[in-house]
Amino acid sequence: MKQLVLVDRPFRTALIFFAAVVLLALPQAALLPLLDRDEPRFAEASREMIQSGNYVIPTFNGQPRYAKPPLIYWCQAACFRVFGENAFAARLPSLLATAGTAVLLLAWGRALGSFELGAIAALSYAFCFQTIQQGRVATADALLVFFMTLTVYAGWRLIPLAVPTGRKAAWRFWGIVLTLALAGGLLAKGPEALLAILPLFWCLRKNGWRVFFALKAIGSLALLLFACWGVPALVQSHGDYFRVGIGEDVVHRSVSGMQGHGASTFGWYLLLLPFYFVWFWLSALPWSPLLITRRRQLFGGWKPDETDVYLLLNIALVFLVFTLMVTKLPHYTLPAFPLIALLFARRWVTTRCTPSLRPAQLGWWSGFALAVVALVGIPIAMYNGLNPSPVGSLVRQAGWDLTPETKVAIIGFEEPNAIWETRRVVQVFPSQIPAEKLDDFLEEVGPHAIIMDEATFNRFPHVLDERWKFEKARGLNTARLRRADLEMVIKPGW
Repeated sequence: MKQLVLVDRPFRTALIFFAAVVLLALPQAALLPLLDRDEPRFAEASREMIQSGNYVIPTFNGQPRYAKPPLIYWCQAACFRVFGENAFAARLPSLLATAGTAVLLLAWGRALGSFELGAIAALSYAFCFQTIQQGRVATADALLVFFMTLTVYAGWRLIPLAVPTGRKAAWRFWGIVLTLALAGGLLAKGPEALLAILPLFWCLRKNGWRVFFALKAIGSLALLLFACWGVPALVQSHGDYFRVGIGEDVVHRSVSGMQGHGASTFGWYLLLLPFYFVWFWLSALPWSPLLITRRRQLFGGWKPDETDVYLLLNIALVFLVFTLMVTKLPHYTLPAFPLIALLFARRWVTTRCTPSLRPAQLGWWSGFALAVVALVGIPIAMYNGLNPSPVGSLVRQAGWDLTPETKVAIIGFEEPNAIWETRRVVQVFPSQIPAEKLDDFLEEVGPHAIIMDEATFNRFPHVLDERWKFEKARGLNTARLRRADLEMVIKPGW
């Protein structure tokens, strides 16, 4: 009876799902400082976008950052204005995008005739290991997944409308949705968003030149919307945004390993080709084992229909492209996961596997368990010295001794987190200096602060004044997965 009530009220159901996905991710997003290298880079670039007023060219520590298009920076900047400059606000766009993708899957399942199907797909995606790992962090991936899923969904809606039935209003509506989704994907992460529209050309290849022309017009209009930002960015950067962002970032990743992620020789390249197919079984937990234990029920005698073929084409294209790339990171295939979850849910419901809601229950339990672990485990871990942001601790310990005018130098800790944390207070862009320049830096007039590793601090006791303030913090360097024992020396502006 309760299920029927939910089915009869789709808006309320969608709102419940959206809120549940966001709320269960809140402890992880709010309690953890920004991790690794990417999260602080994105968040700091968004902060600098607000400070500079330049919403076309993002910068990191005062230098242009061309790695990604601007949509994630715009979203983070908006969240900073509402919730302040903190880790939760930086991750909020990803949380909302992940919840939005879950709602899209719920709606898609309903369109296929089953609330149960949509619920299984939504929960299987929202609370699988891959989404928990990458769908809640302060990067552009969750936004890309949302817009690529919306692109594929809008395309699926257009397939039956391509047959002349007089439903021009519906074609125009979904054509507009497809255009906006494609443009959103391009602004989220660039050319890989185009992968989501290519299977649609194949599925509609027999529907005549008018449909083909309409799809080309949709793609051209999406590119035009993208150009509303792209052209000013091209002009302001003198072409560097696209030369670096496309040429060095996208092309270079495709043909060579970047930052140690990928094959260094052709032999290693061949050996790593199955990486994503092997990684899938871990990244799709907790429901991936069901694909093995129920394989005969799910796939025995399966004859894919038009929807199955469309989903499989999109999934295969994502896996094929990123398998062929030399640089490989675990989250590159994340855009395929909503479609895999939908295909899995469709097979589960169609074959009437029992118990019928088991994958949905797995989703809810995994989401709830992670929220409890984050709510309890993160404070305990940080209290016991497993602080993933020791620089943040130094900044808090410094208090009023660190001022907006303080000039900061960093020695021996080259992680973006140091920039993000110090610029919570300091207005001057921090600089990396060699240890040999420490004396010269401290002799400069005005308030100064140095962040250094403990080994460097112990090498220079003779240059330190007892009247200065000293802070120390212990924690983890999450980018390098090792301990970080840091010291801060604060010289007042006498």
